[in-house]
Amino acid sequence: MKFGMASQAACGFVGLGVLLLGQAAPGAAQASSDITFTRDIAPILQENCQTCHRPESIAPMSLLTYEEVRPWARVIKLKVETRKMPPWPIDKSIGVQDFKNDISLSDEEIALISAWVDVGAPQGNPEDMPAPKEWPSYSERWAYEDVFGRKPDLIIASDPYMVGANGLDHWPEPETLVEGLDGPRWIRAVEVRPGTPDTRYVFHHANPDLLQDGEDNSLVESAVGTVGFIYPADSGKLIKPGSSVRFNMHLYPTDRDVEATLQIGLWFYPEGETPNLATEGEVTFEIDQSTGFGLEDRGHSTNPQLSNRGDLLIPPNSQAMYRGVYVMDRPARIHSLRGHMHLRGKYQVVELIYPDGRWEVLNKLDWDHPWHTAFLYDDDAMPLLPKGTVVVLTSLFDNTAENPYNPDPRQWVAGGDRTVDEMSHLRMGITYFDDEAEFEALVRERERINSEKEEAR
Repeated sequence: MKFGMASQAACGFVGLGVLLLGQAAPGAAQASSDITFTRDIAPILQENCQTCHRPESIAPMSLLTYEEVRPWARVIKLKVETRKMPPWPIDKSIGVQDFKNDISLSDEEIALISAWVDVGAPQGNPEDMPAPKEWPSYSERWAYEDVFGRKPDLIIASDPYMVGANGLDHWPEPETLVEGLDGPRWIRAVEVRPGTPDTRYVFHHANPDLLQDGEDNSLVESAVGTVGFIYPADSGKLIKPGSSVRFNMHLYPTDRDVEATLQIGLWFYPEGETPNLATEGEVTFEIDQSTGFGLEDRGHSTNPQLSNRGDLLIPPNSQAMYRGVYVMDRPARIHSLRGHMHLRGKYQVVELIYPDGRWEVLNKLDWDHPWHTAFLYDDDAMPLLPKGTVVVLTSLFDNTAENPYNPDPRQWVAGGDRTVDEMSHLRMGITYFDDEAEFEALVRERERINSEKEEAR
């Protein structure tokens, strides 16, 4: 993993029940008889799973010891072989695969876990067990500490909000005054997390707005399973003293009362340092419409094609596909990608048609409703979109009994804000270039880097 840590989202071997171990085939056991938990498997779990799978964290079971892991061995095998865990819901067979926050297991790690289960999940020599990690409490750990070597420079928390058991969805909008700023600061990275482990189970999404200078602009957007965003090294967002944050949360009940709170951690550029570019952060692109919000909206064509959104309506026991088409009205660099659907989502696809006629699939996001992952591109893999690039977005919905998240395939499903309704949009972390010469210089630098990589091969 590039961050040297497992995401807060990397948890949840849950839903299949406790499956006890069966007998392994003699041939498999003979071929892999030297694989043990203490020497081979425990280090993988420690590095990739225990961030969440430990006491007082957000996963439903602990995976610290052999005694805790063994009853779940076959479930773990199934989850890692299908790449459900650690959660990295993106198709690895197509599109860009270079991400800063890739928490997925390697093919070798998956094969090792599978072989270990197949030979009976032996414990091995207890002396081979790696030293346990000293995990901080949930409330003290921030994922991006491992990136920046320090806790957030500023933490903004919402007031607690009570979500009563077994009720309907809630959309509270608490406001918090930003304190602790002596002057304007540029944001380098932002992390959003449920303030408590219980909040994780009632949290659907939040789109906190920054209220400053008489304006209301997005600070960050997040949903269940999103960790946060690290902006390109030449860009950031400005926050000023005296500003406020409106949290704009969507919460939904479980079977018990939960006092929910959300926390935002900000990492700043050094005091007095101003990045070259102000990033837009995430920009929302609807996938049930085509270009036509208006000329003032960046990222949309200056020559609107279809001005109205279609109805998002999915018949019972069926699949449905929706598309959105946009034309970039200025050059742009994409630093992150994050889909958004609800319970009937199956996948989303991003395609690019460049002004010179080239076409590519940027990525296919395999939808897994509990994990609204934000995929952060490597610096040298951030897509560069010239002015005039056509962005084609596709959402596929599965309203059948084959969808394990579908509460009732007999129902018509319409677009709406409730969890049981559907949404069809995708968010791209974008920096726009009003100066095309600056963008072209970035393109030339990328070409130089790629050429050097080719020569090194």
